[in-house]
Amino acid sequence: MIANISGLLAALLYAFGTVLQGQTLSRSKDNRQLILGSAFVALALHMVHVVGTIHSAAGYDFGFFHITTLFSWVMVALVVLSSLKKPLDNLFLVLFPIAVLSILSSTFLPSYSQPLATLTAGVALHSILGIAAFSLITIAAIQSLLLAWLNKELKQHHFRPALRHIPPLQTMEELLFEIIRYGFATMVAVILTGFIFMEDMFAQHLVHKTVLTLLSCAVFGILLWGRHVKGWRGKMALRWILSGYGVLLLAYFGSKFVLELLLDRV
Repeated sequence: MIANISGLLAALLYAFGTVLQGQTLSRSKDNRQLILGSAFVALALHMVHVVGTIHSAAGYDFGFFHITTLFSWVMVALVVLSSLKKPLDNLFLVLFPIAVLSILSSTFLPSYSQPLATLTAGVALHSILGIAAFSLITIAAIQSLLLAWLNKELKQHHFRPALRHIPPLQTMEELLFEIIRYGFATMVAVILTGFIFMEDMFAQHLVHKTVLTLLSCAVFGILLWGRHVKGWRGKMALRWILSGYGVLLLAYFGSKFVLELLLDRV
């Protein structure tokens, strides 16, 4: 009950923050302090919801919708904390609604996953790094789409009021590749800890996730090489980012969705 109430309150605050951020862009209002204040309270309530949803007397329930709300908490927390020093506020317009949807899903939709009675330290480290890696790459994918939209608007001379609140293209691009570098390094750590602490990374229930994660890591490795050696940017970089993210999305949620919500229901 406490988890559900906390989650719903967090969802309301995220929705409130989304409206305020929209006003900041469209009406040139300075709502930043109020947005950040509501975001920090929402994060605290969201964490109570995550803990109460995933941890139960039967063990750790990493069901599809439960793990989604954990991912959304990490993404929002990373962006909110980073926004204190870097121009990431505009990502609130995307991440806050995602958090709302994840909270509502984990609250009202059932879990079909079997809880884990125990979780070793090594597996816990692997899982935490995996959550961090996926969250960073998701943020990078959203940032790349925002960058592509901004570039298109400027080329077409659409000087909307909202564009006055968005940092210069070069600043956003540098920030994008900084996030990707952190995400790539974390993905490498995920793979290494997986081979060290997991019993068999190519077991039947893990092989799809392992192969897709390796493929996504290779895509982002090539992207960073192309950026450093060839100076890739713009549409070229966007294609590689979205391709790598698509593969990673399938690795983390595609196989889990099929195995847990489709095959188990047949």
